[in-house]
Amino acid sequence: MLKIFFMSFFTLFLNASSNKENINFNSNPYPLAATSDVSDKSYILYETPLSENLINKSFNRIVAEGIINDPNVIFEMWIPRDDINLSTSVVKYSVIRGELKVYKNGRFWVFFDVNFGKVSRFKIVVVNNGVKKDKFNIEIYEVQPVTVNIKRDGDDQNQYVSDDKTLSLPDDLPFKFIRRSDWNAKPPSDDYTKHIPQKITIHHTAGNYPATYDDALSEIQFIQDYHQNAKGWIDIGYHFLIDPQGNIFEGRPVLVVGAHVANKNTNNVGISIMGNYHPPVNNQLTDIEINSIITLVKYIKDRYSIVKENFYAHRDLAATDCPGDIIYSKIPYLKEKIFDNSEKSVSVMIDIDNTDLKNSLEKQLNSVN
Repeated sequence: MLKIFFMSFFTLFLNASSNKENINFNSNPYPLAATSDVSDKSYILYETPLSENLINKSFNRIVAEGIINDPNVIFEMWIPRDDINLSTSVVKYSVIRGELKVYKNGRFWVFFDVNFGKVSRFKIVVVNNGVKKDKFNIEIYEVQPVTVNIKRDGDDQNQYVSDDKTLSLPDDLPFKFIRRSDWNAKPPSDDYTKHIPQKITIHHTAGNYPATYDDALSEIQFIQDYHQNAKGWIDIGYHFLIDPQGNIFEGRPVLVVGAHVANKNTNNVGISIMGNYHPPVNNQLTDIEINSIITLVKYIKDRYSIVKENFYAHRDLAATDCPGDIIYSKIPYLKEKIFDNSEKSVSVMIDIDNTDLKNSLEKQLNSVN
């Protein structure tokens, strides 16, 4: 009981930072995926290879998220001990049970709390706990190290504010906008930090590709839950999310610091496209998604006077594949449509004898330009 309370305390009241990059498991591409036959004797249903050496990384939690087809499992972290029996090549492991949450649609998140500097390599093992399916399917979209501490997830620690409608975009928007209240967002677990938008960064969620509006609603609720209760952030990390049907969702209010580019969040608006737009998954980037990106970014850059040079893809600012090769290949096109496609004034010389008509036409043309 004491252990459960301790985990809940950290989940609800402490915040975290993340390096935003997946841990490498023997160079296997994400998502890590497998299908295994299930029988009464099945114990281990899935295990990753040993991770890369994390000796130079500072973290006290490992988080992971993905999708499974049966919730009756236990996630464990297996950490190799130093006492390896060289004569038999047997590796002994210390085992940590994960804190797991599974949604009805199979989306899951899990975290493992560890001591600083005590884990250099590990593997994730999924154990049968009464699986009812004949075959167990799993896809892991990300595994990341996180530092959970008493610091907030924003970069600027000076000015804190509570959830407030004035921090969001105004009501009179020229596009359909699904606000936090529309998708039943949870309130932030702590006060926000104000900022003034000066940059925009494009991401992809590198996870689920919602097929319908209801799927997208479920997905954004999952992402907020994962960010708050597994990664320990005060709220969902992105300011806006766009689904494959082009719906624009409000994440964090635009006038507060997000959590989407490590150490570069202040004054930076994060927009994430739902789905995985990188090999080997390569979800389709729909025309309506592209149009929604253009519409949203145009509005934000006009409202907050953001210049072209401050429009980024995530990989421009950090060592990551985000927002995926497919979206990244569209960045020059997006920049052109958003920043270089403004209407230009045209000067017309009118050479007619009728002075009144000439003045009238010039007045009309000037009013258009």
